[in-house]
Amino acid sequence: MNHTDPTTNTSAGRWATLLIALTETGSPRAGPVFKSLIAYLRASMPQLNQSPATLGNELELVRSYLELMAMRMPDRLSYRLQADAALKSLRFPPMALLTLVENAVHHGIDPSVEGGQIEVGARQDPSDGSVRVWVTDTGVGMAETATPGTGLKNLRQRISAFFGPQAGLELSAPAPRGLRAEIHFVPET
Repeated sequence: MNHTDPTTNTSAGRWATLLIALTETGSPRAGPVFKSLIAYLRASMPQLNQSPATLGNELELVRSYLELMAMRMPDRLSYRLQADAALKSLRFPPMALLTLVENAVHHGIDPSVEGGQIEVGARQDPSDGSVRVWVTDTGVGMAETATPGTGLKNLRQRISAFFGPQAGLELSAPAPRGLRAEIHFVPET
């Protein structure tokens, strides 16, 4: 494996390097990693083709991504996805949910010595029809002095442009630790 290869500085390059290493060593993990990577790439194709994205597309992309991350850190990451089936056909901003999940892995689980759990969910309030889509992690949480970065600022703008000004993204700190990012919107009727 060439550690000076510039392609390993990209996400795809790191996955290719991992797959090569697993295959060359005859690791039994090579097959499952390869299968999950293919599922991830297939799930991301509608977003790459700019097809109308749905919450269901996003959930499949997130599931595939989390499968890969769980293989990368099997003793440190567990996850759960729960969404009302009726919500999967809703239009949803491409890559928005994945952005929140990547943040949960990168800023919450990765820095935590013991790792943690990520929960992704979606639910509609029957009283007013509003929808809440969330990503909660039990990682290190957000420091009191931290402010959301450019990625979250851009995501807030995309959500507002996609669903209208009543939609938003809220961050909260669940007990005893971690972070919850929740998108709320009223779907088109």
